[in-house]
Amino acid sequence: MASASISVGAQIPSVTKSITEDSILQFESCGILDLENIHNSPDLAQRRLGTTYTLASGRMSVAFASESLRRFFGPEVFNHSGVVNLKFLRPVKDGDTITVSGSVVHQEETPEGTLVSVDIFCENQDRNRTAVGMGTAVVPKG
Repeated sequence: MASASISVGAQIPSVTKSITEDSILQFESCGILDLENIHNSPDLAQRRLGTTYTLASGRMSVAFASESLRRFFGPEVFNHSGVVNLKFLRPVKDGDTITVSGSVVHQEETPEGTLVSVDIFCENQDRNRTAVGMGTAVVPKG
């Protein structure tokens, strides 16, 4: 996407994902395989948090936000300069549906191109925000 076609207020494509116990465990299986944690062990989650279920890792929400920004900027831009930074507000668990949304809030010219900043938020099916943050990418000149 060329920077000329990006304006402050532009909406990024929303991404919606259904969270299941299987998707949480599959996501976690790509990380530390031999370390029990609140994301892969319901027993440990219950001992540490008092829940009866595992929690989705915040990295899942970062991956969903990255997908949305990659769609917005295009992979040739986002894969080279994209950044996502989220603050996690509430747990995500089996049965939740998470939707990532956001809009462009700032543009700044740099020697490499236009730095575009996007406010991002993740909401569950009850419209409770589970994460908020910022995403950026540099759209090259030309």
